[in-house]
Amino acid sequence: MGSNTIHEATAAALGFYFQSQFALLTLISQTASEAAVAVERLDDVELKVDGQHLLYQLKHSIQSNPPPVTLASVAFWKTIKVWIDVLPLVSLADTTFHLVSVGKVPVDSPLAALCDPNSDREALLLAMEEEADRVIAERTKAKASGARLPHSARAPGCDAFLKLDLSARLSMLRRMIIQQDSKTIGQIPAEIAKRLHIIPRPQRQQAAERLLQWWDQQVVFSFCDKRERVIQRSEMEQKICSIISDLEDGTLVAEFANFSQPEGYEPDGMLTRQIELVNGRPSDIAKAIRAQWRAKEQRSSWINNNPQMRSTIASYDSVLTERWSDRHTQMVEDCADVEQAQVEARGLELLRWTHELAPNQVEPIAHGWSAHYYIQGTYQVLAIDLHVGWHADYLKLLKD
Repeated sequence: MGSNTIHEATAAALGFYFQSQFALLTLISQTASEAAVAVERLDDVELKVDGQHLLYQLKHSIQSNPPPVTLASVAFWKTIKVWIDVLPLVSLADTTFHLVSVGKVPVDSPLAALCDPNSDREALLLAMEEEADRVIAERTKAKASGARLPHSARAPGCDAFLKLDLSARLSMLRRMIIQQDSKTIGQIPAEIAKRLHIIPRPQRQQAAERLLQWWDQQVVFSFCDKRERVIQRSEMEQKICSIISDLEDGTLVAEFANFSQPEGYEPDGMLTRQIELVNGRPSDIAKAIRAQWRAKEQRSSWINNNPQMRSTIASYDSVLTERWSDRHTQMVEDCADVEQAQVEARGLELLRWTHELAPNQVEPIAHGWSAHYYIQGTYQVLAIDLHVGWHADYLKLLKD
């Protein structure tokens, strides 16, 4: 895969994540309790508030100097095409169209009129008609001469715009707004934290991270028909209340229960070596990798949010090691005079105990904690460091 392909894939992934984050920032910025948003429905982001539809077309960029928004921009004319396509589905009188760009509109551009909701749009209309006519004329001329057609990315938008009658063009322009110099994907979490006024300042960033994690899951669920496509502000408010309660009680939150390791994730090779010693199956390895990633990420998150959690985690590691040791010591004694196949079978039983039974038999790390993945995965973390093992002679066999 070439570097350009990787760059494009990264930009696309960040663009989608930007949509999700922007939707949350938009919703949390509203004051009306009945406000609601949807992602990738009528537009990139759709906001419903006070009987109005606000459609947002987002143009994110990972460049240090984002390209400006001009009449020659492909992004602008693609946006025009999207909005013209959606016109039959909305009431224009109740709809506004917002082009959100991290790039800026040059002050001398006709598009500067769209940065002021109260500006006159007549001059812009003429400029857009002139640009659209030029694009279509140059394509027609190229086609007649057998040359390659220019402006292929802008042509659909220009053609659709010219096919609107004059009154429709002007009506749509009067409902259009450009939000330039928008916050980037890296800046939005801090903006969300600023809006959590009810939470003490030192805890706002942590609360924002939890809210974003919940939000991303709701957006994904909305695509998979696991929930309604529209996310209500009241749902967000309930989640914020739950986060506040957890922060006040010091409750540990299972942040990774519904997430799996990224595609291509490879844990330390010691994890698989330990399992191979007891003839573990591919399913045993798959479960171990998933649990290890969740536990590792959870431990890291707790420590990042509260460095004092290091001692709690270390103490609980000792608890898990002791519970393992009781079983492993007995297993070693029982395997003193048995065949190697039986030794491996007993070791596989111990491995599977950590996944199937230990979460219910070992006390949790904190009161109210019920997520099984932490015990399951922490045993794999400890196995990687050789603090625990599954084979009776794992330390001897893995000493190299």
